[in-house]
Amino acid sequence: MKKIVLAGGSGFLGQALARSVLADGYEVVVLSRSVAPPDAVGLFVPWDGKKIGEWKEELEGADALFNLTGRSVDCRYTQENRDLILNSRVDSTRVLGEALLGCSKTPKVWLNSSTATLYEDRRGDREPHDEMSEDFGSGFSVDVARAWEKALEESSVEGLSKVALRVSIVLGKDGGAFPVMKRFAKFGLGGAQGPGNQWMSWLHIDDWVGVARFLMENQSVGGAVNLAAPNPVTNASFMREMRGNFAPLGIGLPAPSLFVRIGAFFLRTAPELVLKSRKVVSATLAEAGYSFKYPDLAQAIRNLAS
Repeated sequence: MKKIVLAGGSGFLGQALARSVLADGYEVVVLSRSVAPPDAVGLFVPWDGKKIGEWKEELEGADALFNLTGRSVDCRYTQENRDLILNSRVDSTRVLGEALLGCSKTPKVWLNSSTATLYEDRRGDREPHDEMSEDFGSGFSVDVARAWEKALEESSVEGLSKVALRVSIVLGKDGGAFPVMKRFAKFGLGGAQGPGNQWMSWLHIDDWVGVARFLMENQSVGGAVNLAAPNPVTNASFMREMRGNFAPLGIGLPAPSLFVRIGAFFLRTAPELVLKSRKVVSATLAEAGYSFKYPDLAQAIRNLAS
């Protein structure tokens, strides 16, 4: 039986992937700080994401290792939260690298989360970033992404492919940003957020699973890979699509940048999650031959609305 290990696999993305591979007969082990929720799938094995423990035995002979560990960025960026966000990502990557060094039979591929927010803010008609772009941004989120990927690069494990998954906004019914934005639209608050010209790179949950499995099974693809649909949209276009599917009479009040910042303060989140422009696509996936199930936003939203 084939086996994958999902470090930090108890969340929205990890469980979607776990259900897909379980249906195809894989054994799935989830390394988690918490016990399994009632509806979770996979064998939950405790770990703290910092120190090597008995969990390292689960890596032996696995076909693939995914590291999806990371404290949620949907919070106010206090110093305490900044430390948790950074350390949860870097520490988990480092300790997995140390544990893999002790394996007699390492996994074939190690796929480690990163983020598409690494790239600089890009607006207007300029071409989107792809994996060849070296125009990285600045600020806390970018520093986290760079430290995260550096920890993966510094791992000296031989004999396995390593992939940094630069994930964009994943749209799905069961978690992430989509349910929140759907509620905004239903309550008549589905207008453009901030200036509305900021780009949004996105990915349907089915394509998250599809790309993750594609990279797991095609180990000739290594390095950094952008996980984003081929057609990014502006925030104004995204919210227009949400209003068309969920808003009463298609009406939605806009939220100017000042209101976004005030709202973020009271919601205890970071305004850059909405206001930063992320215009990212994947040249690597196009060249490797991955075919997106949902390449266009309208098609993706209609599916999630059904």
